[in-house]
Order: sequence, then C-alpha cells, then structure tokens
Amino acid sequence: MRVPISVLDGCGDSFHAADEKCKRGSTHFFADTGLTALLCHHDHVLWLVNMTSAGEKQHYALVLLKHLFEHLPTTTTVGLLCDIGCKLEHSCHKWKLFDEGILSRLKFGISVFHAYGHQWPCQIVYHPHKCVGFGLSDGEQCEQLWSSLKMLIPIL
Repeated sequence: MRVPISVLDGCGDSFHAADEKCKRGSTHFFADTGLTALLCHHDHVLWLVNMTSAGEKQHYALVLLKHLFEHLPTTTTVGLLCDIGCKLEHSCHKWKLFDEGILSRLKFGISVFHAYGHQWPCQIVYHPHKCVGFGLSDGEQCEQLWSSLKMLIPIL
C-alpha cells in the first residue's frame, strides 16, 4: 500500500460514501435504491448496476471492475477514479478481492472534487493530477451522468 493503513482507516471514517452503514435509500418501498455506473474516460457508460441494498456498498464497484477485466486483454492497465478510490484499493489488498494479475494492472485514484476532503497523504497519493497516467482527467464523469439523469428521479 502507498498510504499507511491508519490513514486509510481515518480517511474512510470521514466520508459518507465510504460508510457502508449510511443509508440514504430505503428498501422498504422500493426494490432498487440507486444506480452505480462504470464510465470510460470519454464519458460513455460501459455498464450500469441496480443497487438493491441501502447504503453505498463497495461490492457494486467491485462487480463492475470484475466484469470490465473479463472483457479486456490481460496486458491492459486500467486507471480507476472513484470517490473512495483509496478505500477501495485498501479493501482489495486487505481481503484479496482480486488476484495479483488484476491488481498489478489497476491504478486507483480519487475524483478531483472528492480528493480535497480526504486526509493529507491520500490527497497527494491518489489525486489524479499528481498521479502518472491520469493526465488532466477529473474523474467526475459519473457526477455529470447523474446530473443529466436527475430529471428521472421524481418518476422513479
């Protein structure tokens, strides 16, 4: 890991998105509580997953990543910008959620907007403008997707 475990634990505690116990939707009235999306760098939706449990669970992102790697050549490196990229990387290593062949080809980062709320080492290590390979990408493609879909929320 590039950041001490104690920092990652504190980082996760400071974010609602990293708190899997935080429930913003209810499964009492609706089967689906939201959507999780995987988008490419060009803002194209690759896959969407219906969230069927309340709270932002990491397993939705993990399922999308697993599915992505099933469709890529074994030499492809993937840069992942996510609100809680540091926490997701920590979980992948801690629980061995992917084999080393995939983890060695996966570079984690934090979306620019969310990077400023993280603790100091995570801001530097996971900020996409400070990591080689992300260029000027801000990682806010999903936020833009949600903004374009917000008109559908009242009818759902």
